[in-house]
Amino acid sequence: MNKLDSKKILHYLIKNADNFSFSQIKEITIVKKNKYFRYMDNKEVVSNIITYYLEDSIENLDLNKARLKKISSITAKIKHLLIFRLQQDLKIIIFIKKVFIYLITQGLFTKILDYFFRISNQMWNLAGDNSTDLNYYSKRLILTTLYLKIFIKLITSANYSEENIEIDVNSELLKVKKFNDLKSKISLEEITNILKRFKTDSRPKGRGF
Repeated sequence: MNKLDSKKILHYLIKNADNFSFSQIKEITIVKKNKYFRYMDNKEVVSNIITYYLEDSIENLDLNKARLKKISSITAKIKHLLIFRLQQDLKIIIFIKKVFIYLITQGLFTKILDYFFRISNQMWNLAGDNSTDLNYYSKRLILTTLYLKIFIKLITSANYSEENIEIDVNSELLKVKKFNDLKSKISLEEITNILKRFKTDSRPKGRGF
């Protein structure tokens, strides 16, 4: 299916999020008329639509390229991208809830985690991160966790607003900063010594329980 058709169907479903069910997606006229979906079963159609939506969400981060050029700090760039993505999520909250409820009920947790990791990776790339080795993965895993944590709050809170987004992003980034500050003060040698001491101290003393 070409990108234009995909975009039209996605736009229709977002606009009519209150009135459709993924379990009967092939019954919707705009989907039924599409030749690409003619010989697919309902699950295959849903998979195609959701995959397109997830890919489109990642690509839409590129809309921030011009704005990011005016921001010097990498952390500030990450903050801007996080707020942008969460604002987009909030605008289509009913559709998003249906997407992720469907993925969860189908047991597609790998697809969910893959999406959050990939979008976090794209944020770091757009922010100009040049990390390598362990740092590359740790930054992306931390951002994945941070985004996922706020995202869950966004889709489960009854009165979540744009104001909440900025408050939560600032709060979570501050926690990450504190963690990084602590991490930078602890040397590898100190960590090794602590582990050695723990190993020694954890040997059985008497019979215990």
